Amino acid sequence: MSVQNVSTSPIIIGLTGGIASGKTTAAKYFQQLNIPVIDSDLIVSDLWDNNQEMIKKVEAFFHLSVKTHEDRKKLGHLIFHNQEKREALNQIVHPYVFERIEQLKKTYAKHQFIVIDMPLLIEVGYQELCDYILVVYVSLETQIKRLVTRDEFSREEAITRIHSQLLLEEKIKRADVVLDNNLSQQELYTQIDDFLRSIQNEKQ
Repeated sequence: MSVQNVSTSPIIIGLTGGIASGKTTAAKYFQQLNIPVIDSDLIVSDLWDNNQEMIKKVEAFFHLSVKTHEDRKKLGHLIFHNQEKREALNQIVHPYVFERIEQLKKTYAKHQFIVIDMPLLIEVGYQELCDYILVVYVSLETQIKRLVTRDEFSREEAITRIHSQLLLEEKIKRADVVLDNNLSQQELYTQIDDFLRSIQNEKQ
């Protein structure tokens, strides 16, 4: 499927899903279709490396250093096991993420679509800024197996990580389209093609 650039305002597609649901696979396929994808995880990584203002706010709130990779792993372990602290970190970090997304959106203003790839899209309220919400779905057992295999987590740790985010069943309730990734990769691609085709038909 080919997607043509247009001069009208881009349609903003929010792409989300649970950990190990296959969201990255979906994002890469959008890129193959020459649709720009703004990856919030890459933005966050860059902020941790370069935004001293944000880092100082985090250190002041949590009373610990977050300057090295090991420091951040300790912080990650802390917030994955404490919802209140996790939400506090989101409140510090995500305004910077949102600001960067808005800057990047301007660079893609001539495209028909822009995909916002964000694991916590719904948790942090960014769905309000999207025209469509896509949720990549797999079964809970598939998520667990992927995390145990991919990240070498214990089953208990995998379940903790999954429950640190809004459960997929809750995300689906907010979705305009659910991409079922329990099937083959090609089936996932077909669902994305069908979604884009339906939008284009609506505009005609």
